[in-house]
Amino acid sequence: MTNWRPASRAQSAKTALAGIGALLVAGLLVAACGPRSIDDTRGAQSPNQNTSTTVAETTTLPPTTLAPTTTTTTKAWPKGPVLTIPAAGAVPVISTIATADPVVFLTIDDGAVRDPRVPELLAQFKVPATLFVNEGPYLADPDYFLRVIAAGGSINSHTRSHKRLTSLSAAAQRSEICGMRDIIGQHVFVAGHLFRAPYGLSNGATQTAAGSCGINAVLFWHAALNDGRVQYQQGNQLQPGDIVLTHFRDDLYDNIRALLWQCAIQGLTVAPIEDYLPLPGDG
Repeated sequence: MTNWRPASRAQSAKTALAGIGALLVAGLLVAACGPRSIDDTRGAQSPNQNTSTTVAETTTLPPTTLAPTTTTTTKAWPKGPVLTIPAAGAVPVISTIATADPVVFLTIDDGAVRDPRVPELLAQFKVPATLFVNEGPYLADPDYFLRVIAAGGSINSHTRSHKRLTSLSAAAQRSEICGMRDIIGQHVFVAGHLFRAPYGLSNGATQTAAGSCGINAVLFWHAALNDGRVQYQQGNQLQPGDIVLTHFRDDLYDNIRALLWQCAIQGLTVAPIEDYLPLPGDG
């Protein structure tokens, strides 16, 4: 005969507290980082990319498994003024947006690794993402990128072939930048009106070329996500208005979870950057 004894009170309490803890973490993430009211190599890009980005140790990915949940939200951002961007000419380069709203912006580059868990995670927590893609990865599976932005955001040019633009002529830059925007426009109703230069390298010709084909801002970044960690250019936490960079790599799922965790700690929301950089005449 098998001897059976009920679990001790201490064991039962420990199990119950663990379950409550998991639910609390999920609740924090939904409340703070899902739009509560809005709803190539390793590194920030590679060792030679965007030399202005510095790395600081930050909050690591929490061990808790995120519990499935749903929320019903109403739009409340942006409350403050949005940035006015020009309709033509050399467009501005932007790495952060001056706003008092408790929001940050998730941007994802390239497209080589297409983890099926990523669109599911973004949809679960209603997180908008602004994408900057290259021709090869994008044409390999354009529907995947549409699923990634199902919770909000846009698909934008990151050039056709990820070349270092500052080594190209003005005409070649325009072909890379505008050619990719045209390719995106063949699969979506309207291609995004933002642009990110590969390696974070651009010059005046880049800004003029981008402005010549309906792009209204060149985006850099103020924080990055790599290996399941948030990395900062300044300080040790996110700031309202920060543009956050990550990539379609094998660490993307963990990177997004790390961002959500940090947002929950700081009481921030991931918002669509398109709401803060509207097309001229729409803001």
